[in-house]
Amino acid sequence: MTEDTQTPTKLGTTSFILAIAVVLIWCIYFALFAAMTEGGLTFGMDSETAGYALIFGGGAILTVLTVLITLAGIITGVLALRKKDPKRGIAITGLVLNFLCFAPYCLFFGLVALGGLQTADLTQYIPSFGP
Repeated sequence: MTEDTQTPTKLGTTSFILAIAVVLIWCIYFALFAAMTEGGLTFGMDSETAGYALIFGGGAILTVLTVLITLAGIITGVLALRKKDPKRGIAITGLVLNFLCFAPYCLFFGLVALGGLQTADLTQYIPSFGP
């Protein structure tokens, strides 16, 4: 056997850890959101302003951050499988968890795209086939 097949890569483990990090980040965000909108942690603001700040400020940052982390987890999981990592189980688990974390974003952006297509006038871009 060669040395490459005997030493396991850390890519599968990294993929799994990144998926768990995304889940933990979302749990912390929802706990903060619940605490701030119920009037507990308002930091000198009224609860409505704190809630809006957390939704529009924190939600946007959290979305970008979790999408990037999830994509990094998917890439590292695929690389682990392509390198024939001896610990394939953890690489596959990391891939499944990362895809599950990425699925809501795909669904949301797909629905936004469909909503935009429903209101768009596509007749100017698509030639008619009728007389």
